[in-house]
Amino acid sequence: MRFPLVLSIAAASCALAFAGCASQSGSAVPMASGPTTSMLSHSATLPSFLAPNAITLARIGVRLGGEAPFTSPKYGRVIGYFRNFKSLTSQVVVVPSGTKVVFKNVDASLPHTAAFLGDATNNSAPWPAHFNGGTSQSPAGAALNSSQFTTGTLTPGNKSLVYTTGAPGFYMFGCQFHYDPDGMRTVIIVH
Repeated sequence: MRFPLVLSIAAASCALAFAGCASQSGSAVPMASGPTTSMLSHSATLPSFLAPNAITLARIGVRLGGEAPFTSPKYGRVIGYFRNFKSLTSQVVVVPSGTKVVFKNVDASLPHTAAFLGDATNNSAPWPAHFNGGTSQSPAGAALNSSQFTTGTLTPGNKSLVYTTGAPGFYMFGCQFHYDPDGMRTVIIVH
C-alpha cells in the first residue's frame, strides 16, 4: 500500500513546514506524536490541522479590558487580539492560508474593530503613528489584506462576518476606537 505511506510523508512534510513558519512568529504548534524517522508509517498520528475535516475557520478574539499585552521581538507591543476566543494574553496571530476567519469581541463593555493597517514583514511592522484603517464594514468573504478592510464596529459579544485570509503575508491590524489611545494592535500572519 504505497498511497497511505506517500500521503503520510507528504503530511509530515507539511507539518514540518507549518511548524517552521509558526516558530518564526513565536507561536507554538502542537505536533503529533509518532515516529521520528524520515519515513512515517500509514498509522502515524497527524496533527489536528492536517486531519480530515480539519478546522477551516480561524477564530480571532478581540478584547482590551483585562487583556495582557505581549511584546513580540519582531513587532513590538501587541494588545487586544488573540487566536480563539478565550485567551487573556494578546498574541501575534498566525492563520493558515485558505482559512476562513471570524472575529469576536469578547470584551464586556467596549466596542472594537479589526482593521487592516498595512503590510508588515517577517521581521518588523512599520506601525502608523495614528489609526489609518477603514471604518465601513467589509463585505463577507473579503480578504483580510484588502485595502480599507475592517470588520466594522463589533459590540461586546458579537462576531464579525466571515472573511478569507487572502494571500500569504504579514499584516498589521488595529482597532479604530483604541489604536491611538491604547495601542490596540497586532500582526496577523497568513502562511
